[in-house]
Amino acid sequence: MKFKFIQVNDPEYTKELMLRWEVLQKPLGLPPGSEVFPQETESLHLLAMEGKKVVGCILFYPETEKTGRVSQLAISDEYQGKRFGRQIMNTLETVLFKKGIEEIYLHVLEEAASFYRQLGYEEHGNPYERMGVYHREMKKRLSY
Repeated sequence: MKFKFIQVNDPEYTKELMLRWEVLQKPLGLPPGSEVFPQETESLHLLAMEGKKVVGCILFYPETEKTGRVSQLAISDEYQGKRFGRQIMNTLETVLFKKGIEEIYLHVLEEAASFYRQLGYEEHGNPYERMGVYHREMKKRLSY
């Protein structure tokens, strides 16, 4: 397993989009293309690769020099439950800290909040409904 940062013009980008759609959007009944965000080009794209296969991904969108938003953590079905989500998050956080990012936040499905709590994220505000499912905002101050 190796981790790799890519740009939207890299060949792995289409594989990343497919993984994000299959894991995150398809279960909600959303069509292909719904996984694409307006901030794709400005975001950091971190992939987990097994050989040439994309088995995980995560995005980070810098909002200021010190803060930003994490989104679209997706791990392929066969790799879920094997700590790859934790590994890709730790890799991203370490790189962001070295770049001077001090605080990151994310919006997660309510049932995923416990995973992020274990990684040191704290809940902010009340749960809210979007697309028929409850979400929660969580934040983490980076320090290593």
